[in-house]
Amino acid sequence: MEKEKNILDSTAYKKNPFLVPENYFSDFSENLESKIILIDSEKKIPLFTKLKPWIYIAASLLLFVGGIQWYISGMVNMERESAKNIEVAEPQTAEAAILYAYLDDMAILDYLASDNE
Repeated sequence: MEKEKNILDSTAYKKNPFLVPENYFSDFSENLESKIILIDSEKKIPLFTKLKPWIYIAASLLLFVGGIQWYISGMVNMERESAKNIEVAEPQTAEAAILYAYLDDMAILDYLASDNE
């Protein structure tokens, strides 16, 4: 039992099992820089990865412009359809044309109402 209690005091466990190579810390920065340069030179970024943000921006702008154009064309078509359904009463005689030119709406409606009776 006493042997097991003093096992950590033996010389085998007092040695440091970790060793640092000679001049490790003095050469560390140079070695690290050379490794970084080597990794950067080997790393190749695909063209699609470089262009991906620009492709997303172009696609979103196309959708935005297309949506606005679709909305405006729908409004124009609706306006054309409503214009087709409106009937414009044209004067049939020169007297009626002169009358329509100088009278307001209520006077014209009164004239037309009296003409039909």
